[in-house]
Amino acid sequence: MNKFQEFMLKHPYISIAVIMPFALAFVLGVFSILLNIVFPILVSVWLAGWIYTAIVGKSVNKYYHRPFWYIRYD
Repeated sequence: MNKFQEFMLKHPYISIAVIMPFALAFVLGVFSILLNIVFPILVSVWLAGWIYTAIVGKSVNKYYHRPFWYIRYD
């Protein structure tokens, strides 16, 4: 392990060039999950709540002050 650390200290650009593809793959995977799964779910929940309040006729202020108004806090 010491030789590995010494090599990385002596050659920082080579070390970064070796680490970068793995970091890039990790970041692309995380962003892929966020953009393809998490954000669409959040937008669809927000839109469904907005449509529900429009159909039922509830106050929009209630929706903005308590975003999870449909959950009972007992």
